[in-house]
Amino acid sequence: MQKNHWLDLLTSKLRSQISQDNAEKAQSWALALTGLIALGLAFTAVGSAMRTSVYGVKVLFLILFHLITVLGFYLPGFLQKGQKPGARLLGICDFNSLVFMSLALTFYAAVTLIVSYQVAADVERMDGSNFFTFVAWANCLMISLYLIAGIFYFLSLAFFPHTLVRMAEKGTKASYFFLGNHVTFLVLLSFGFTEMEPIGSPAFFDQFRIAGLFWIFIAASIFFMAKLSRQSAAPALSNLEFEIASGKLERSEDILARFKEAFIQPRLSFWVSKQSHNVAGKAHEIAQHTHESVSLVSRPKPSEIDLRQVEDRYRRADHSYKKLEKDNSRFIFCAALFQLSEAEQEKIEELRDQFSRELRNAKLELASVRKKIDETLVSFKNAQPAPEVPVEKVPLSR
Repeated sequence: MQKNHWLDLLTSKLRSQISQDNAEKAQSWALALTGLIALGLAFTAVGSAMRTSVYGVKVLFLILFHLITVLGFYLPGFLQKGQKPGARLLGICDFNSLVFMSLALTFYAAVTLIVSYQVAADVERMDGSNFFTFVAWANCLMISLYLIAGIFYFLSLAFFPHTLVRMAEKGTKASYFFLGNHVTFLVLLSFGFTEMEPIGSPAFFDQFRIAGLFWIFIAASIFFMAKLSRQSAAPALSNLEFEIASGKLERSEDILARFKEAFIQPRLSFWVSKQSHNVAGKAHEIAQHTHESVSLVSRPKPSEIDLRQVEDRYRRADHSYKKLEKDNSRFIFCAALFQLSEAEQEKIEELRDQFSRELRNAKLELASVRKKIDETLVSFKNAQPAPEVPVEKVPLSR
């Protein structure tokens, strides 16, 4: 493809990208405005509502929580297996957006748990039946699992990510469990709500409107944060267009490679580069410590200080290997949650191959070094003369 053809292609692509970015910005601020208006209307309605109506709003808030969770997350996941609808909906495309959205969901799980506890604690004051009391407390326990899971998720991501990988492998069974629980509590809470207000009455629609306004604010805030986490390819396309026009890039192969890289999120590219650098650094540490161990133990007559240093270097190498395994587990879990383009998936696969290669080499190197250390220590022990026993300490046979 000639230079002018590349420039025409990039110009049209840059214009369409700018138009798309402007549309997304307009949608983002429209979501923010909608969420603020909904929150203001909801608080105004709650301030003027009666105590019974506020309690009904809380119950309907929980009913909508189960309904939205089932229709928004679990059912799309089952119907679109392998397409990651949740990641696409929440805009999870790099590590920063994953952590940011996880914090937001954990916060709203805590808010929902507070509302659930208030509903369960006020059942007796509202003259609720024993059936609804049991359902309210069971619902509170079920929602607390989400908050516990959120806290456990962050702790595992930081300290023992291999646990998350094992749990993700068995995630289908857990999804069926939570889906069944949400449907069950959706039905049970709906029956409990009918004890206070009949469905279809004017009071029901008024309470449903208030609860719906709160959920409009929550959904709008989540989508607003998801859109803010996305990065545009326009700056990279603009730089590429300038380099082609100035003559810095002329080969079609180089231009095509840069064109593919332009659609890779800068934060994702930075995260992949950082992970690759860390992998190379830990692999170098392992090689350095194992080489020092072999050098010390290979001396003709190593002293006790040398032998202690041998074990110390080997322990450091083994510690670096375990850290490399932990980084690999964290990378595997996070990469499985990202919604990636084809070019981004290629970079992830390159990093995955680097992890696999360095872990395999480090494991073989540690095993061979451990074997050499043990063999040298055994030969050193066998070469030592047996200690002489004084004559006076030799036992006399009777």
